Amino acid sequence: MGKLTAKQIAGLTQPGRYSDGDGLMLYIDSGGRRYWLLRYTHAGKRRDLSLGQEKVLSLRDARALAVEARQQLQQGIDPVAERRSESKHHISFAEAAERVHKARLASWSNGKHQDQWISTLRNHVFPVFGTKPVAEVSRGDVVAALAPIWLTLPETARRVKQRIEAVIDWAVGEDIREDGINFKLVTRALPRQNDQVVHMKAVHFADMPAFMKALTMAKSHPKVRAAIEVTVLTASRPGNVRFMTWDEIDLDAAVWRIPAAKMKMKRDHVVPLPPRAVELLQFAKNWRREDNPYVFPADKGDKPLSENTKTGAIKAMGWPATAHGFRSSFKDWSRAARWEDYLSEFQLAHVDTNASRAPYGRDGQVALRRAMMEDWAAYVAGLAQPPAVEQAEVPPARAKGTAGNVVALSLAKTTNRSR
Repeated sequence: MGKLTAKQIAGLTQPGRYSDGDGLMLYIDSGGRRYWLLRYTHAGKRRDLSLGQEKVLSLRDARALAVEARQQLQQGIDPVAERRSESKHHISFAEAAERVHKARLASWSNGKHQDQWISTLRNHVFPVFGTKPVAEVSRGDVVAALAPIWLTLPETARRVKQRIEAVIDWAVGEDIREDGINFKLVTRALPRQNDQVVHMKAVHFADMPAFMKALTMAKSHPKVRAAIEVTVLTASRPGNVRFMTWDEIDLDAAVWRIPAAKMKMKRDHVVPLPPRAVELLQFAKNWRREDNPYVFPADKGDKPLSENTKTGAIKAMGWPATAHGFRSSFKDWSRAARWEDYLSEFQLAHVDTNASRAPYGRDGQVALRRAMMEDWAAYVAGLAQPPAVEQAEVPPARAKGTAGNVVALSLAKTTNRSR
């Protein structure tokens, strides 16, 4: 050791490993975080021992810790294994799960998912092996926790299994466990599930004009009816409509700009607003409050409408559907109406994996999507005939305007490439 100086260290900014000699090095990651590492070989295996962050450990301190670790090696002790042995019996599975949940909170835009992630573990796993050290959780423990719900709550059980696996993987990454658990063997140890995927209940697009007419006569609060109608007219996720804020709305341009932080795919999304949606948002100013940023605020406090408010209103109307199901209604209509599939996918904020269509999505195709959404708005309002659903082979899709006229753009190339 002795290659680095305090002055040199202060001037290092680029990501990389900077050696001080005898295995001690300063590591700067891509985020600019700085750590002291000691690289050594024990029993034929190369190890990296984290000594601590550079902001709290001086060069002299790091060298002293490196000497202590070298002394352990001379005694036949592996410093990494010793640290793991000391720490693993102090972190329970429950504590590890809470840490993983806290670390992931920032990456989730859906508050419901944030709560469900940890609550399912608290309800179904913690009572079984929550107090057990995460380093000692076995495949048998996982099977024991999943068995009671594997057939009765199959979808929940699968999600719980995924969340247990995430906690175990975290423990391996933190050097708390030697290795993970083979979750394929966990599945094999449980009986076969015969459940089918249950999709969100949706109104058939042929019935959407009738639904919208019934909505105008519903007994729900005008704010709730408006929120449901905006959800239909934009084909947006109900959660995005709930958390819509006034700073995202440009009524003059008739667009709704949803920031990436609120989107499932973590990218900005521009939603064209048909005239009826603009009219509803203008009306929404009647319940705008200074203490609440949301377009559809709760009656009290600074929160948006509750999650079940819209679904409850739809149920009270006697329609077996959910607010999320309107996205499916829109998608089925768009196909029957011969709209290009990539346009409806863009409107739904799905990822288009077709490489040949990628160039057409760079600007969001807002103009074309606006024409499509105006067609959709006219249809659900009962101002347009339903599209014919043919039994024969569907002819090539086309992009069209609100009156059904072909838009004069290079979409013929798009159609040919995508077919």
